[in-house]
Amino acid sequence: MILVIALAMLFSQSIIYQNFYLAIGLMIVASLLIYSMRKNVKEVLADERDYEQGGKAALLAMQIYCWIGVVAMFILKSQAYLNTTYDIVANTLAFSICIFMLLYSFIFRLKAKGKFWDGWTIYTFIMLVIFVVLAIMGTIKI
Repeated sequence: MILVIALAMLFSQSIIYQNFYLAIGLMIVASLLIYSMRKNVKEVLADERDYEQGGKAALLAMQIYCWIGVVAMFILKSQAYLNTTYDIVANTLAFSICIFMLLYSFIFRLKAKGKFWDGWTIYTFIMLVIFVVLAIMGTIKI
């Protein structure tokens, strides 16, 4: 617990002092720490209902996030004539929501089928890569 508090303090201080490389490094350290702690767990009491509820909650959270994001994107797009930054933020939000939904679909199909070389999984992966490339290209000024 003390280690978690120390990591959280270091993380917040690195953000305050705008040392984002340290923040990324601390996120990686925290993720590795959580991963190693999960490997040490011997017994978990869970059944199918727990996993089903978790899946339903994750799907609902994703849908709510996407709906709110799309509404915010349309509001920002409608106000873009006031400030051009609104248009940039709206486009970023639109691409991030599309990438998020495609990533969810890809992971879901990969977990459900258990193999990568399924037709729909490959299609979803290709679409995900295309959207990521388009999002990156949208940030490059020519």
